Amino acid sequence: MRSLAALFLLVAPGALAQQPTAMAFVNVSVLPMEDERVLPGQTVLVRDGRIAAVGPAAQISIPAGATRIDARGKFLMPGLVDLHIHMTGPREIQLALLKMYVVNGVTTVLNLRGSPEHLAYRREIREGRLLAPTFYTTGPFVNEPFVVTPDSVEKEVVAQKRAGYDFIKLHGNLSREAYKRLNTVARREGIRVIGHAPRNLGIDALFEEGQYALAHAEEFLYDTTNSSRDADLPKFAPRIPDLARRMVEKRIWLMPNLTAYHNIGLMAENLDKVLARPEMRYLPQPVSAGWGPEMNPYTRRFGPDKALGIYARHALLQRLTRVFDSVGVGLLLGTDGLNVGTVPGWSAHDELKELVDAGLSPYHALRAATANASAFLGATPCIGHVRVGCVADLLLLDANPFRDVANARHPAGVMLRGRWLSRGELDKILASLADGTAGRE
Repeated sequence: MRSLAALFLLVAPGALAQQPTAMAFVNVSVLPMEDERVLPGQTVLVRDGRIAAVGPAAQISIPAGATRIDARGKFLMPGLVDLHIHMTGPREIQLALLKMYVVNGVTTVLNLRGSPEHLAYRREIREGRLLAPTFYTTGPFVNEPFVVTPDSVEKEVVAQKRAGYDFIKLHGNLSREAYKRLNTVARREGIRVIGHAPRNLGIDALFEEGQYALAHAEEFLYDTTNSSRDADLPKFAPRIPDLARRMVEKRIWLMPNLTAYHNIGLMAENLDKVLARPEMRYLPQPVSAGWGPEMNPYTRRFGPDKALGIYARHALLQRLTRVFDSVGVGLLLGTDGLNVGTVPGWSAHDELKELVDAGLSPYHALRAATANASAFLGATPCIGHVRVGCVADLLLLDANPFRDVANARHPAGVMLRGRWLSRGELDKILASLADGTAGRE
């Protein structure tokens, strides 16, 4: 029998060469992500970038000329979605960052501070000219000091919708009237508001206006002066059930973003240990230089004495995440990738672990990164599921991630919109990241 590796069709990292229009994963265990089921002995047929058939291997006809991947003993799940990333720097760096997501099985991303160049990247990706995750982006921040009056907020929302951005990003303060106008006009224009809470107004404003999504669980910790005082922390835990109820009532999505918050404490405690992580070698050098002790914005603000306080807040955010999940708040995987200390791509797997450590089952953690993300995006055609008609964004794994989410960390292969990348090809991309050539075209 030919080996699995011999059946893998390789694609050069920078070249989007043609692949067969049909490929089939044969005798694979499928995680459809409709519920917590594993379907053994399946064939999944992919044609023209979509899933064309899913069913028992004996019942699925594989067309002549299709590439067969013998996936016996392996598991097939949807690609991961990171709904909170950042892209910055010259083009070569940004193209390398996008490949960091691909090698980790992150097949869709949402950039939360966009510009016209990001609209251009989105177009190039859709046209098949870049090896990169499917790309969504907000526009520039819509808050003070960029806009101040309700009329200026309305003008900016309309302009961003016309420009083609996917979401509106709130990052700072607005007056009460301007914040109301922001959400009202966004609903009228058919574009959704995500990001931070308006901290100067307090969390009640978030619920009153029904902002679509919150990008950090830590937003619940701050008061209207943008402070989180140690003396106030014991009062927070009793508020969690009511916050959960209101989130469900208003159908507000939440990205807990536990990884980025935890990383602040880890850097404050021991920056050298964080910088010694193996994945750090894949960061573009100008990025990693900015994370060192000379420029790191967190270690310049927080010394080791602050780490315990950050960890205490992190524990409260874990409790909040667990309670929110238990009552049905829509949770999403978002990592703040490229925030200092948070390595793009690897951060998705860190966040899956954080969600499980907070008390979610592996299935619920994985739903936040797949099926929930599809519902949040309103993705058409669908993503985040292994079912007929969905985009063929898939991870082939050596072990069942429902038993341990760490089993998704090192995929045997990644399918990106129907394009197959074997483990060997992923390793080639990793090598190009390590030697600094990944962003070259």
